[in-house]
Amino acid sequence: MQISTNLQISIKTLRLLNLTEPNRFYSPHTIFIRRAGQSHEIACALCSLLIGLGYDAYVVFGYAVRDVTLRIMSRVDSPYPPDEEKDQVRDEGEDNKKYTVRPPRDLRSKFLLMMEQKEIDKIKAEEERQAELEKQREEEEEKPPFDELEGMRFHFWVMIRTEGRAIDEVTFVEPSTGMPHPVSSPMYSGIESVWNHLNYWINMQDCKEGLGSIDYNLHDVTKWEHLLIGEPLHWRQTVENLQMDDDEIALAKLMEEKHLDMPMPWSTKIYITHSVLKQKYPEGVMTTWYKRTLVEEYAPYVQYDGMVVKITRFKDFDCTIPTRVEDLYENRQDKLRKIVFDYNTQYITEYFGPGREDAVIEHRYHSKEPETNPRIIIFNSNARHDGLERIEVEREHMLENYVDREDLFYFREVNYARKGYPPPGFTESHRKLIIKVVEKFHRNKAIPARDDVATREFAIVERQIHLQYHFGEGKVTASTRNFIKPAIAEMGDDVLFSPDVTSGYEAEIGARPRRQLELFLLFQKMLQEEEVSISRIREIEDQITEFVALRDHETAFPKLDVSLFNIEQNEDYRLGMLEKEREQQEHKEKEIEDAGVEYLAPYLSKLGNPESLSPRSAAKIREECLNDFKQMLLNRAVDIQKQFEYWTQFLKDKQQWYSINQDTIQEDDEIKYFQDVNELTFLLQCYEIRLGRHRDLSSLRYEAVVRYLNAQLKPLVDAYQEEE
Repeated sequence: MQISTNLQISIKTLRLLNLTEPNRFYSPHTIFIRRAGQSHEIACALCSLLIGLGYDAYVVFGYAVRDVTLRIMSRVDSPYPPDEEKDQVRDEGEDNKKYTVRPPRDLRSKFLLMMEQKEIDKIKAEEERQAELEKQREEEEEKPPFDELEGMRFHFWVMIRTEGRAIDEVTFVEPSTGMPHPVSSPMYSGIESVWNHLNYWINMQDCKEGLGSIDYNLHDVTKWEHLLIGEPLHWRQTVENLQMDDDEIALAKLMEEKHLDMPMPWSTKIYITHSVLKQKYPEGVMTTWYKRTLVEEYAPYVQYDGMVVKITRFKDFDCTIPTRVEDLYENRQDKLRKIVFDYNTQYITEYFGPGREDAVIEHRYHSKEPETNPRIIIFNSNARHDGLERIEVEREHMLENYVDREDLFYFREVNYARKGYPPPGFTESHRKLIIKVVEKFHRNKAIPARDDVATREFAIVERQIHLQYHFGEGKVTASTRNFIKPAIAEMGDDVLFSPDVTSGYEAEIGARPRRQLELFLLFQKMLQEEEVSISRIREIEDQITEFVALRDHETAFPKLDVSLFNIEQNEDYRLGMLEKEREQQEHKEKEIEDAGVEYLAPYLSKLGNPESLSPRSAAKIREECLNDFKQMLLNRAVDIQKQFEYWTQFLKDKQQWYSINQDTIQEDDEIKYFQDVNELTFLLQCYEIRLGRHRDLSSLRYEAVVRYLNAQLKPLVDAYQEEE
């Protein structure tokens, strides 16, 4: 058997560069226990999993660029691309272009227009030039630094061929990130060999033209030299040519072939517990710096507020100027899915999933001055009985949008008086004063256009009502109607109506003038609609106030949903509830015991339990009791501190022992070490909490003892002090 010339040269080169081969090779099972490993170990573990899933996977030994071998992701695009917010602009005249009005004749000077266009083109050319320079600057900034070991940094990754589980083409998978890459990727510069559980193949092809130009057909022995003589069992041609009825004879002839097989796997079977699998990352957290992006990923339920991904985007390559922060959430009871904070506009946008009682799906507000900037709330209109789709509210303005309503109402605009400047004749109250309300309706083809209101305006301060009707078919004007409301003193059960309080325009030529009764009934209806609109506006204001208060509470005290099938979280909740019940029971028992405790009994027994005390004896007992209680609190704190220091040193010694013997220790001992470390860490946390609680409660307990002694002995102590 011959070894390829490329491999011999590479080994010599590595020795010249003092780059030694790996001195250990942990099994895939151990890698999953340790949750860490070198590139060849992680690649072998990933390849084992892929083979178990039916893929034709191989571990690749070759060469990669510096960023890959050191897992530098700062020049890699983030797997979470920024959202592209596109404004949907609809051309309202698209369906009626046939009837558009011709534009007037352009009488402007063509020379001046040409000069203006030249200036515009000049400015546009300068902007394009600046954009091109900025692009070149960014490319130069993102360019990796010079690497004197370029092409000589060995690396291990995984290759998946198309002969196993169906994939479209041969693909590389980087084990340190889990990301797939095409074979033509510039991240990898050469291949020396590949192997799996069946054989070991040495590459006989030249990789100078890139890995995308070589052939990955491992059956071709002129391009891939296999280490073991016999091919894998399912590749052997003799198996296909055997045409015998007796299976035993066929098997006997097969075993007579002169070949070598790969040794049996020496690794323990890979076993990943469900809790470890749900944890996703070591300690449940992984932080990665991508190109202009910082991504912090968390396993579900690791963060108390349900955050699973935090994405911080930056303007510069050095990641010093943040522009946007995106927080992704899961399992929230308030159905929160995402929060976006824009540094440029200082706006916060919250996105919700379906299922909220108020049907909110988006909430946008200013982070620093929410009262003076617009607040936008978007609803799922299908989940609301009123069809409300959007609210935009600010200090002196509010817009409401509705969809799919039976009354064809779709828009309301409310104008408020400036705070501190009420109109003449009005007094300012705790509610914002409404000046004007504008409402709009879609066309109702069941009634004539002259009777179908398109827009109605309630001018509250001017005490007027303005109506505009829809355009009739083929009409260029629309009917209007105006009403002037009587003075407040004249408003009562019976509204006075005269022709002087109304005026209007009829767009339809020859139409019958409206009778006074019709106008009176319309006036009464509009007065009622105005009251209904104001009442509805107040309801919307209350809903906005309640929603903002609810969001503040949900943000301060987030709650998470736990599935019935989530074994780990439900077990934690069950144990937590049992622990809480136990603490409540102990607290009740302690209260009962404390109620019957007599703190002065030991000191009275020293005096023979006299029926009465002298002032001197009472003062002495009080002083002794307080001194003993102080000493007890001090001794307890010292004892807890000693225990904490002892177990801290014990943990340090154990970690030092492991760092010295980690390469020689047995698997069972290593597993026991990690279990002991976890238990010691938990014990130290308990001691730390206990010490902090003792420090916080000592003063309160001392004050309680002082109050008790004052209640029992204060009259005698005061008498003793007066005698002195």
